[in-house]
Amino acid sequence: MKKKWMFLLWTLLVGFLTGCAATTAEPVRREAIYPETRGGTAVTGCSEILKDIWRGYAEGERFAVFGGDPQNSVAAAPGDIPIGNTDMLQKRFFLTPELSGQVTEGAALEHLLNRNVFCAGVFQLAEETDGVQFAQQLGNALEEVSWEGGRPQRYLISQPEPGFLLLAYGQTKILETFLIRMNQAYPKGRLLTYQEIPAKTPHQGLQKQSLVRLVLAYRKVLDPLTAFDHMVAENTFEDIGGNGNTGNHQNAEIGKMA
Repeated sequence: MKKKWMFLLWTLLVGFLTGCAATTAEPVRREAIYPETRGGTAVTGCSEILKDIWRGYAEGERFAVFGGDPQNSVAAAPGDIPIGNTDMLQKRFFLTPELSGQVTEGAALEHLLNRNVFCAGVFQLAEETDGVQFAQQLGNALEEVSWEGGRPQRYLISQPEPGFLLLAYGQTKILETFLIRMNQAYPKGRLLTYQEIPAKTPHQGLQKQSLVRLVLAYRKVLDPLTAFDHMVAENTFEDIGGNGNTGNHQNAEIGKMA
């Protein structure tokens, strides 16, 4: 009789522990954190993606932001941007006219005081647009930007959902937090690139052209040139600037000797 009771108690204890383990191992559902997306429901817009990411920020991680178009902004939250404003798209998100023609919708979230501290945009791509190729062209355009108000430190391009592309740039610490919250909100998304923004140095040809302009200006003041000498100097300028050829430079020397 005692053995039967011991066996019964042991069975109940094992069942209780097994139930606790199963309860603990159950994964947290995404809709419990982001109820508006309801788990498997398809994303309906670009601003929804940014809202999902921003919603995951802890109170101490947040900073002053606005969303949408600066001319019609949304306070402290992401907002839609007008795709028809190609000048704004190129200035804020470096979308060339070719790339602007491949997006159908957009949304933005930006630091309240300085865009280069943090700025993020999400774009819905037109059908049959190659997202990877689009990202490569966008990255190339971004790395050629002459920054005003301080150069951002890093940028990232990702595909949080099929058919959508996200660009974010800013300070490294802020972007690292954004990357973490983005991965939490969209764990199946694809990070296409995450790298430093290189400092843009002047092209060598431009440096040479500036030097030649200074020399020509000096000669015009102290040693006025004839019309022929002006023509020769321009040919020499084209050659040194990288747009001409060595023959022009030789002709310039012959002209001076004559």
